[in-house]
Amino acid sequence: MNTLDDILYVAQAVGEAPPEAGFFTWDVPENILYADGALANLFGLNPVVASQGLPIEAYLDRVHPEDRPQLAKTIRDSIVTDRPQNETYRVMNTEGHYAFVTGYGRGFRNKDGDIIRYVGIVVPINAPMSPSKHTH
Repeated sequence: MNTLDDILYVAQAVGEAPPEAGFFTWDVPENILYADGALANLFGLNPVVASQGLPIEAYLDRVHPEDRPQLAKTIRDSIVTDRPQNETYRVMNTEGHYAFVTGYGRGFRNKDGDIIRYVGIVVPINAPMSPSKHTH
């Protein structure tokens, strides 16, 4: 699995700018995920609408069907165990193709112990994919 350090090292070694990572914060009780333009582009969503907030399902619907259950489990486990999440998966981008990304996130609780925010970063991965992984 690629780490953020691996991604940045490879980008530096080949003389390219690191890929633009997308940032998000999820208001868990309200189920509204706010994202920057980079994250919206990674997931093939409208950047203006993403910055105003969308339900997390709008993002999960863009995750490859084979990767969706594992990603949902990883996020749930992260929330339950209060541990950071790290998962590599495929998302449908603005060009209509699946692209690999790695997401890093973690939840935050209020003084009563309720999960209130989940924040993170999603980084694009430049990895070869077989044609069968580009479509449903």
